[in-house]
Amino acid sequence: MKPYELFNKTGYALKQGVFSAEEIVRMRNEVTAQFLNDQSAGITHQVAKTKAKYAKGDLLSKKLLRHILLDPRIVQMAKDILNTDSLVYFGDSTYQLGTGSRGFHRDCVDREFGTGPDWQGQYNLIRMGIYLQDHAHFSGGLKIKIGSHLNNSGKSKFLDTMAGDVAAWSLKTLHSGNAVRIKGLKNFSIDNSSIENRIPDFMKLDEEQERAALFMTFGVEGVHMERYINEYMLKRPDVIENMKASVYDDEAIALIKNSGVKLIQPLLQTA
Repeated sequence: MKPYELFNKTGYALKQGVFSAEEIVRMRNEVTAQFLNDQSAGITHQVAKTKAKYAKGDLLSKKLLRHILLDPRIVQMAKDILNTDSLVYFGDSTYQLGTGSRGFHRDCVDREFGTGPDWQGQYNLIRMGIYLQDHAHFSGGLKIKIGSHLNNSGKSKFLDTMAGDVAAWSLKTLHSGNAVRIKGLKNFSIDNSSIENRIPDFMKLDEEQERAALFMTFGVEGVHMERYINEYMLKRPDVIENMKASVYDDEAIALIKNSGVKLIQPLLQTA
């Protein structure tokens, strides 16, 4: 079965060993260094009641991280999943340090199954995640509900990502980050986030090391991308602030041009 056929059936993909151990060490160092740079620039923040730390500005605007966003292996994986040679990036990406919030949710505009234009026609927006530590044996990884991009819900599954793996999921797929694994029952999924958040530390399989992850969204031009930009990115104040902080220098523009990925800048289109 071809990558896009399997993805269209399950709503997710996991490609193992995309990056080497040496590359992962370097990427962790780059994420840490970028966060210190962003902290000095006053554009970092920590999510209330969590350990998650973010920075304003997308990955293309981050000098130390933009090469990861447009790594040929990432670009090709996205093309294979979407079955296209015309891949588009529109400024939706970030990196994160620390453990954040939990709870199954969708990332699309119309998050209620079967309701709204997102549920009509072929949906072609995906999010990709690069986790820089072991989540096959430790907490902090991603759970998805298989086939929930086509159904109201689905069976919960931990994505057993190891450092170097790349995960991808449809924006319509129900998923939950920062997942808790229980000692002795590491594949038992607690689907109620309020309960999952109250699991005592002595019952958890602790995270291997501080959680570091990068997320990026790609798509194919069409009604679904246009709607995501207009109804989500251009209507949420926090997303607008993030786009304002995403300043692309000549190096960034040259890199994405050479990658063969089309760049759309939503704020410039509305100026």
